[in-house]
Amino acid sequence: MNVAWESAIDLVTKLVRFPSVSHESNEEVSQAVADELFRIGFEVEWLSYRDSEGKTKVSLVAKRGKGTGGVAYLAHTDVVPADDWSLDFCGPFDPVVQDGRLYGRGACDMKGSLACALVAASIVPTDDAAPLYFVVTSDEEVGMHGARLVDRRSQLFEEMVESHTIGIVGEPTKLEVVHAHKGGLRFHVLARGKSAHTSTRDGLNANYALIPALEPMLQLRHATERDPRFQNPMFDPPTLSWNMTITNEPEAVNVTTSLAQLNNFLRLMPGVDVESIVAQVEGICERHQLDFVRSDDVEPWSVAPDAAWIQQMLSLVGRRASQSVCYATDAGVLQRLQAMMICGPGDIQQAHRSDEWISLEQLQLGVETYAKAFCALQSKPSI
Repeated sequence: MNVAWESAIDLVTKLVRFPSVSHESNEEVSQAVADELFRIGFEVEWLSYRDSEGKTKVSLVAKRGKGTGGVAYLAHTDVVPADDWSLDFCGPFDPVVQDGRLYGRGACDMKGSLACALVAASIVPTDDAAPLYFVVTSDEEVGMHGARLVDRRSQLFEEMVESHTIGIVGEPTKLEVVHAHKGGLRFHVLARGKSAHTSTRDGLNANYALIPALEPMLQLRHATERDPRFQNPMFDPPTLSWNMTITNEPEAVNVTTSLAQLNNFLRLMPGVDVESIVAQVEGICERHQLDFVRSDDVEPWSVAPDAAWIQQMLSLVGRRASQSVCYATDAGVLQRLQAMMICGPGDIQQAHRSDEWISLEQLQLGVETYAKAFCALQSKPSI
């Protein structure tokens, strides 16, 4: 085991110990990442805000080196909840190395990748002709609010956009090169009632207003699975993968429900216009006297698979062709940075699981790949 690999394992372990679940603050883990960036010679821009629950959220943008252009590595420090953690030999935030794997919440998505990039940055020389950047965001798992803040407020990100920096989003791809991903559209259909004890006649159950709208909503959802207008063969599956959940407030069965909410998530794709679907949903809401609330969209992202930076990265990792994926990343928000790709250690199949892990082999390859990419892409190909 070489020193860089050992350093990556140690750093992943350190980062996973921070319980930076999206509904909590990521300030402590961000400080740890900032300290590491300072240690290896970066200037760091600290961007913070308070979320709707009053939690402090932090995103970092960092730069080392002079000149223009260069290469940027992009990651996030928030992780999904670990309430369903299933391993008895370690807790979600007490990482353990066992049988060639490092277990812990965020090990795969995506603190393992971030650790690899930081270690790689520590072993490559500073380039006085082209800079190396890091963008490390908050709230990627819950609306990408950190990336939105970076896009609006970061001076260093503006510099990256203006100088056509090449971006590597380090989400887990098993170090395959990705040139396109889906986006996301969230909207909610709400029915309102009145809470009261169910032994009385004072309550009004909101579910009874929502239920009649479920059948036309389901029919519309199924129609999108069949209609070629809402498909893109670049992806597998090629559909919007429209998902629905229902939440009630309150949930107690001896209290009438005052709020019944149908939550919807569609995975947007390049070339697929969903506004006609949204209009039909709004029509259903109007007919059934329900409220419609649309959240922030995340646009799908894609670049040409024959783009010069994609081809150069393929050469570096020894692959013949790039891929598309069906999840979304911060690239969907940060599209003003035109020359981007997705490439990171770990397998998306291990992300968000109750036994999340990343292989030690992927960590080693991640350090090696990023070290090569940071050097090679600083002399950027033509955009």
